[in-house]
Amino acid sequence: MTSTHSIPDLLSPEFSDDPYAAYSLLREHEPLLWHAPTSSYVLSRYADVRRVFQDREGAFSTDNYGWQLEPVHGRTILQLDGRDHATRRALVAPAFRGRELRERFLPVIERNSRALVDAFRDEGRVDLVSQYATRFPINVIVDMLGLDQSHHDRFHDWYTAIIAFLGNLTQDPGVTEDGLRTRDEFAEYLLPIIAERRRRPGDDLLSRLCHAEVDGTRMTDEEVKAFCSLLLAAGGETTDKALSGLFAHLVTHPGQLAAVREDRSLVPRAFVESLRLSLPCR
Repeated sequence: MTSTHSIPDLLSPEFSDDPYAAYSLLREHEPLLWHAPTSSYVLSRYADVRRVFQDREGAFSTDNYGWQLEPVHGRTILQLDGRDHATRRALVAPAFRGRELRERFLPVIERNSRALVDAFRDEGRVDLVSQYATRFPINVIVDMLGLDQSHHDRFHDWYTAIIAFLGNLTQDPGVTEDGLRTRDEFAEYLLPIIAERRRRPGDDLLSRLCHAEVDGTRMTDEEVKAFCSLLLAAGGETTDKALSGLFAHLVTHPGQLAAVREDRSLVPRAFVESLRLSLPCR
């Protein structure tokens, strides 16, 4: 896809190098663009995107998630519409909100952050992306689910394969094979644990998902597995990219880095400003 307004193809290196210039052209000249390689309409104006997300009349469809997500995750909540979506959302939402969530999992977050920093604290140098940002959210998710902490590396490998698969719009056969193998390995690993948590629930997120109930409806084992796979990818990538962006902005703006080091109360504002400048998912 190349438009008459010199907008680079969304899959091209040119677009990847400078997506923001392309976004401006899209908003001005092609606010509704059909992108054949992904069989998708691309919306670039806020009001249009908001209308789609708030659609109550069924004018828009989630069908595109079928070929994008289902091969590697299984059928997820993102593919559901109407009452089915509302019910599944009601099942999972309570596990991710409220003061109890913060109190329960803040120690998990702090413990994993310290462990990763301690691993490179005395080395004198660090790759903040590969040694921290990409690993931190995955380790936290594994621990929140109540899974074996010794399997952090395995989950990181699965996360990497899933993200590569989802971004494999050029259909590299090796990436596809890795993604499909990850789907099978993840299911083989998690389904027996889900069955065990059904029988003997613990004080963890996976147990809550297994036993959540709304109007007599519970998620099936396959739905719980698919949700955990989706959580690994969505929760992992957004945090991974947000942290990487924050680090990059601070390192390339030494004055701001010095200010944050001197006054740690500026950290939340630095994070918000970093998100404004570069979103986790472009």
